[in-house]
Amino acid sequence: MGTVTIDEYSDRNEAELARQRVSRRSLLRTVAAGYAYAQFQTAQAAFAAGGGTTGQAGVVVSGRHISFVPAADGVLKAAMAVTAQLVSKTGTLPAKLRAFVDVGTAPGQYGTEVEAEIQHLVGRYAIPGGPIGSQFYVKATVGNMRHGVVHHYRIRLSDGTVSGDAHFTTAPARTSVVPAPFTFTAFADVGTNTAPTDPKYAWNQNPKSVTAAAGTWPAGVFDNNSYLPDDPIAGLNGTDKRPAMTQTLLLATQQPVFTLLAGDICYANPSGSGLPADDTTALTRIAPKGKNLYNPYVWDVFLNQIEPLASSTPWMFATGNHDMEPIYGDHGYGGHRSRLDFPDNGPKGCPSVYRFIYGNVGFVSADANELSAELRTNAGYSGGKQVKWLEKTLKEWRTEKAGQIDFIVAFFHQCAYSTTNNHASDGGVRDALDPLFSKYQVDLVVQGHNHLLERTDPIRYGRKTRSAPDGATIHPAKEGVTYICVGSGGRPRYPFREAPGPKAPAPKGVKPAGPQKLPSGERYRGYKPPGGKNSKENNTENIVNSYVWSAEKIETKPAGHKTGTRVPETIDWSQVRYDGYAFIAVDVVPAAKGARTTLTVRSLADALPGTKQPYSEIDRFTLSRTAGHAAID
Repeated sequence: MGTVTIDEYSDRNEAELARQRVSRRSLLRTVAAGYAYAQFQTAQAAFAAGGGTTGQAGVVVSGRHISFVPAADGVLKAAMAVTAQLVSKTGTLPAKLRAFVDVGTAPGQYGTEVEAEIQHLVGRYAIPGGPIGSQFYVKATVGNMRHGVVHHYRIRLSDGTVSGDAHFTTAPARTSVVPAPFTFTAFADVGTNTAPTDPKYAWNQNPKSVTAAAGTWPAGVFDNNSYLPDDPIAGLNGTDKRPAMTQTLLLATQQPVFTLLAGDICYANPSGSGLPADDTTALTRIAPKGKNLYNPYVWDVFLNQIEPLASSTPWMFATGNHDMEPIYGDHGYGGHRSRLDFPDNGPKGCPSVYRFIYGNVGFVSADANELSAELRTNAGYSGGKQVKWLEKTLKEWRTEKAGQIDFIVAFFHQCAYSTTNNHASDGGVRDALDPLFSKYQVDLVVQGHNHLLERTDPIRYGRKTRSAPDGATIHPAKEGVTYICVGSGGRPRYPFREAPGPKAPAPKGVKPAGPQKLPSGERYRGYKPPGGKNSKENNTENIVNSYVWSAEKIETKPAGHKTGTRVPETIDWSQVRYDGYAFIAVDVVPAAKGARTTLTVRSLADALPGTKQPYSEIDRFTLSRTAGHAAID
């Protein structure tokens, strides 16, 4: 039996709903019965805190976020995509309600009015106990602005509702002048530290329970709060019990011009395999066999969580396995079209594949779900179009646009290179992208999926070219691609590989020696292994018992989804390993043609125990090129 895609699941669900004659009106009545009012209370508090004023309809604006608007060639327009959520007590909106984005040069001085579209995102599963969703999003693209200028904006509704003031800066114009230095930030696997309210659970459970009385799901079902007690950051005696929320605020301290999120955005689908949705066993945290848990209202919490930064700084998203949402079609990304703003300059039918150019750096978002050997739900949906488009883009940037683009940064979810115990490396992603990235000299690859931070030495065509410790300067034109996993955005952390043995086998014929006999340990600036010189962990770059996913043999897991198989491998490229919560800040310094231009990556750990600091730099390396000389033969 072949792999069933998420689009086939969606089609089957629509057919079943048609047979059941479930009407849109009955769906809205069900939603309005409880969910809408519960979510309105949270949204109203955030709206008021942001300076909003409610109009006659009793609707509030929440979760504002913005994204760049690139042209077909990736050049950023003097424009910004603005999206926000509209929430009411009833779960409905007045039939003739209209929305506008007012833009101006200062708070209260809005000289431009852009009418926004109000999109109604509706979803329901035919399975009894399956999730239902009814959410409204305001979407507008504000254009005809000046490049590199601060613009203030607010969202206004025709009933008199007005949001508080927010602001953004449009991308600088592409001219012959050397671009100014800039910083961007990146992380992945974020989630939320608050679950959406569930009134059904609140009404049906023991009222003496604090959790039930509050009307929230138990910890770890639709939030991140399943941290183990011994987690030094988020655990029982940890330094930061809410790392997902904290890191969004820490990103702001770096004053980024934008943020990349490399997939697994909010975990509305905590099961993460794209199977049909069924919440009948959600209280146990485990979906029924062949199903996924799914709660669309996690998005409400997430968008409010990131609004303090995302309302003023563009966020650019890639998709991960937990973003294949089983209540919507379009490869599970149908809801993302309403909630987010993916640029539409990628290959047709690949919503989260796109490109943009900022300063002297080209950025490309890939969809690793389509390439993954580990998780097969969305494998191959583009029929090869994504990889062909990626090669065309990289070739263009390293030939005809090589005088303008010095660095290339790719970001996506599943790791081409990682050594964690849970997912390690994905051979499907590696086989598809490593040859392209090596050939076209991609400089930096930002990955997620593994819930920790790990950086490789530079790699070309699957082989390490040199050791690049903390503080190193790498010349990617000759030395290859640096891969960094930043799946440390707030979701409960993953361990590195245990000691070689039956559960963590080395390849056939490989005999561990010295430190390689030990469990994989952490390896970052300032880390002191327990036991000192007598440490019982492997802190080298060499690990004999890592593994890579292969699609040569496909298995069906007990949960019902299809996966590839693990193939043991020996690696020598794991330079930095941090088993905690962290993000990266990347400082780019452009230069005149012929001069040295740099891209410096700083890894910043959240609330590292013992430092008494909100974050600590645990690694830094610099990529160096000659400006205007990035062409390849």
